[in-house]
Amino acid sequence: MWSVSLSILPIFLLLILGYVLRRNAFPGEGFWPMADKVTYWILFPCLLFFRTTTAPLGGDLVGPYALALVGALTLCAIFAVVSTKLFGISNRVGGSLFQGATRHNTFIAFATADLLFGNDGLLIAAVATSLLVPPTNLFCVTALVTYQGNENGDLKRRLLQEILRNPLLIAIAAGVTLNLTGIGPLPVIHDMADILSRAALPFALLCVGAGLHIRAMKAETKSLILSSLGKLVVFPAIMILVINIFDLDGPAAVILLIYGAVPTASSGYALARQLGSDEKVMAAIITIQTLLSMITLPVTVALGMQFYVTG
Repeated sequence: MWSVSLSILPIFLLLILGYVLRRNAFPGEGFWPMADKVTYWILFPCLLFFRTTTAPLGGDLVGPYALALVGALTLCAIFAVVSTKLFGISNRVGGSLFQGATRHNTFIAFATADLLFGNDGLLIAAVATSLLVPPTNLFCVTALVTYQGNENGDLKRRLLQEILRNPLLIAIAAGVTLNLTGIGPLPVIHDMADILSRAALPFALLCVGAGLHIRAMKAETKSLILSSLGKLVVFPAIMILVINIFDLDGPAAVILLIYGAVPTASSGYALARQLGSDEKVMAAIITIQTLLSMITLPVTVALGMQFYVTG
């Protein structure tokens, strides 16, 4: 168990390094917001495009993965909405709770899959991301715009705007199209995406760490607890259920567990600020879940390797 935990320790060391660098204003105050934009708009879309172009999207994993990931996403969304109503949480905070319970940090998931299983792990992670990113963005934008109180016509307009400008969705759509149509990798373009994708994960992890806000954890306690229950308890419970139903094993089972155990996405902060949710609560949720995942993710991965790989 310790060997597996130590194998993914570099991921969290990069997060800590990013936090320390940002806290010490290195290399400058304006660097990290720009680095985050480069990661979100260029590096990570290149990684997704490169991987989805060759990922086994027509394989046997697609059905179980779709059921597990989209099913867990739907249940966590229901959990967040019901919790907001049941505990009398305001709509502004409810939008952040919703993102905290449903979003997933793809950067950490990809990095963990890469460290554990190499290229095979990245290909499976690409399948998971292709299935999960589109409905996650649709759910979150719909929830946040609805909580903001926009009329239906405005909701449709905002949804369309967010979907059409989302670089992750565009990259996945392009890669999946080339994959499923049989066109395959494009000369030169695919090689360029490969080169850029190599910088994506380390740069992304540094940015995630730089985005942590320890002081923000004093924010509204109920939303912190409820969002963490949704993302780190309900979501992985569905993963385990589907793994056992379909008798998955090996990397396919462990990577599903990884997607269940990763914290919410740091990009939720920008969306919360853009669409009128409480960004301070969102920052607190991102920070507390990321810190919790430093314990829960290694334990989850170690148990997964024991029961589904070496067991």
